[in-house]
Amino acid sequence: MLFTSIILVLLVSIILLVNHWSQNKGIVYLVAIIFFLNLRQTTILLANSDGYETLVAILHIHFDPLIFLMGPFLLYYLKSQVQGKIVFDKYFLLHAVPALLAFVNTLPYYSYPFESKVAYISQAQEIYFFDPWHFPYLILPLKYQGIGLIIFNTSYALFCIAYIIGLRKNGPNYQKKKLSVLLQHTFAFILTTIANNFILMIFIVVNSPQIGDLSYRQLAFKGGGYLFFMALVLPLFFFLTPSWLYNEQQRLNVFDTIRLFLTRFKQPVAGSLVAPTNENLSDMERIITYIEKEKPYLQVNFSLHNISQVLNIPHIRISNAFNQQLNTSFPVYRNKLRLAHTISLIYDGAHLTNSIEGIAVLSGFKSMSIFYSAFREEHGMTPTEWIKKNL
Repeated sequence: MLFTSIILVLLVSIILLVNHWSQNKGIVYLVAIIFFLNLRQTTILLANSDGYETLVAILHIHFDPLIFLMGPFLLYYLKSQVQGKIVFDKYFLLHAVPALLAFVNTLPYYSYPFESKVAYISQAQEIYFFDPWHFPYLILPLKYQGIGLIIFNTSYALFCIAYIIGLRKNGPNYQKKKLSVLLQHTFAFILTTIANNFILMIFIVVNSPQIGDLSYRQLAFKGGGYLFFMALVLPLFFFLTPSWLYNEQQRLNVFDTIRLFLTRFKQPVAGSLVAPTNENLSDMERIITYIEKEKPYLQVNFSLHNISQVLNIPHIRISNAFNQQLNTSFPVYRNKLRLAHTISLIYDGAHLTNSIEGIAVLSGFKSMSIFYSAFREEHGMTPTEWIKKNL
């Protein structure tokens, strides 16, 4: 059961990287958090199980400094999602100070003979009680370092929620939906993680005649192995939120998938295009020329960041150009272009050989919900209704 959770975590990590990497490399922060959480829970459960003394000796305490990075990683994952690209700045070193202090405090434990660690863990398992703090330290007892780890990461989790709420409240309207979804995912992830550990603690207290008399091991094995199901909660959470796991990508049939794959080979990559460089042109003229010539909006991940990279124009100037000169936001303008391409494909008979979902993806939409919402707003009906009415 325990090692099943490890396999599922690896599977979730691979799916997240495959579906998110091309759009935002900041997904590595979330994958690291998932890995650290599973590592922590695996260590606790193995320490209170039969055997695995050597593996426990390797995992126990050695990785505590990395666990201190979960809070900062969550913050930088959210920043990356908001900015549309991976964020890593000089302030990260400041966020990593507690991890560095934990490393320094744990130095005596690192130098503690490995054979002695294995022997202690083996003995502790025999008497059904494992004291995880029975080891040397430099500044602060390891027990208090463990408490500090919980407080530190919990504080970051609460701050991250407040951070997204603040951005949603004060940010532009076209970002509010994205921030709302991000807030929902973050809150659900944090709540699931905290609830998982909280239920585990309650289960121990309720089933112990006296706190400390009944260990994790006794509950896990004498009680029928209940605790090992807790290790499955984290990976199963992501399978229960497929829109997050698969980056809101809808499943296409086999033919649409193959056609989409071949089409993307024909399309140029946004970041590698040669853009207009005439300095006499205004920002808006350069943007329009680039968009009309290269049609980057047909790429699923086309964003303001791509325009900024190609034309070397700051994000704020691009956003202002759309809002002030075209009186519309970039996402609305992009959707209009994609919808125009959709209609063009339909007039060319694409609906006879493609599904509606396939046409949407070929037009640059990354999710069916966005496509249908934009189409209905533009034409006042669904694509199928439009085809019946106009063809």
